[in-house]
Amino acid sequence: DPVTLPSQVTFGVGLADLEPVLANLCDSYEVRTLDPAELPIAQTSHVQVDCEGFDHAGQPRLAEFVLADDQLAFIWVLTESAEEAGHLAALGAAHGTPTHDTAAFVAWADDHVALRRDIPEFLYYGEAVAPMYRAWFDQMAG
Repeated sequence: DPVTLPSQVTFGVGLADLEPVLANLCDSYEVRTLDPAELPIAQTSHVQVDCEGFDHAGQPRLAEFVLADDQLAFIWVLTESAEEAGHLAALGAAHGTPTHDTAAFVAWADDHVALRRDIPEFLYYGEAVAPMYRAWFDQMAG
């Protein structure tokens, strides 16, 4: 499925367990340590892994794996605005009717996936941050 994450990607894992997966899924990757204050869900650490050549939705892309307190919390996969209609069709086929549909994003909150329209990118996230994202989607759609 072109809009589903590879089965090796598991939310909640730490960087040590994620790196062998990234070595397999990325042409190359860079681990960046960022300020925890920039990530509301992080208490002690905020790490972003920039994965080049991540095969998703039909082509290699830049994916940003974000870890809060050494747990994979969410993933952004960058795309192009011209691809939006195709991505929405694929997401709809995979997940059904979206829970939220706004000018800025379309979300399938029950499945922890969204497509941003304002900044073209897929968002995938784990159970730990699902309530936060649903609240944000609700607020933005309200």
